[in-house]
Amino acid sequence: MKKNIVLIITSVLFFVGCSEAQRKTERPMPKVRKRAAAPLVQPVSDKTAADWNTIHRTYAAKKYQLKDSWELVSYHDYSVTGNENSLEELQNMKIQIIGDSILYLNGKKIKVCRTDRNPFMYERDALYYPYLKDYFALRGINISKSVPVLLIQSSANEIYSDMLEYIYTGEYLVLYHNNIAGIFKHVRRSGQGLPSLDAKLEYTQADMYKDVKKEMSSKRAREYNIRPYKGELKSYWGDRVSLANSSGGFYFVKLPNYKSFPIFVAYNINDDDEFIIYTYKNGMIDEENSINILAFSSYNDTKEDFAIFTDGTIYVRTVEGKKTSIDVYRINDDGDFYRLE
Repeated sequence: MKKNIVLIITSVLFFVGCSEAQRKTERPMPKVRKRAAAPLVQPVSDKTAADWNTIHRTYAAKKYQLKDSWELVSYHDYSVTGNENSLEELQNMKIQIIGDSILYLNGKKIKVCRTDRNPFMYERDALYYPYLKDYFALRGINISKSVPVLLIQSSANEIYSDMLEYIYTGEYLVLYHNNIAGIFKHVRRSGQGLPSLDAKLEYTQADMYKDVKKEMSSKRAREYNIRPYKGELKSYWGDRVSLANSSGGFYFVKLPNYKSFPIFVAYNINDDDEFIIYTYKNGMIDEENSINILAFSSYNDTKEDFAIFTDGTIYVRTVEGKKTSIDVYRINDDGDFYRLE
């Protein structure tokens, strides 16, 4: 989750008709990384089941620090020119909130008080308010009648605030800085479980390549009844909803539920070998809550593949030249992906 968010801004769009204005503003930032993509020729050769089982045994035996975190998941930039420095400051922000009275930003303690505001001041003065109102409405949070904020009690004018307050819903925190409104989400890790040595290999990138060629041709697809999903899926993207389906160039399969959340895997069959893993909640898949795997890159020698286990553990193997790394992800009780560290 801590990988540079700049590298993932270009995560797959299901919106065919994105406007030019949407290119600069209303731009969500998926929590999990995304690499540069280009037209590809042949799929990467995946590891065998034995290899993935060995990896799982190794990482399931490790000890992890399961600490909750605040992740930058989206931002609204209405500056005239590029604002990369300000965005980078938001990306590197370290946040801790204690109750309704203490907010730590990059280790700096700020005394706050949780309260509600009349939305009139935001409708009048905050250019980012319409975006936030629609963004939160899609996620079941109504800030049209009142705006929940952390009101700063100290006299210092903090640079990451607007009108000396922060919009705070409990699950989301909005920091305003130099014409950018950064939306941070609280991601639960503590108490969310660890990889189980008893978990079974459920699905891999190699399986999906087989199933794309012939429906349920992989052994694990037959074992776990993993079938192509041929219906339409609603997809969140910032403050908008679009429809995602196989006719749009993506091949979907539906995996068994984990913690009551169905898991979908999409294969981009357009001009790059890209795979995207989602959880399904609130009747939609969320582009901000996805894991992106790029099997190939024409710009470098990076190759990636993935494996999903029955205990909700997901491995992404990245090979860059002679260097190999493994990222380990899990799904929490909210249906959010998070990376184990």
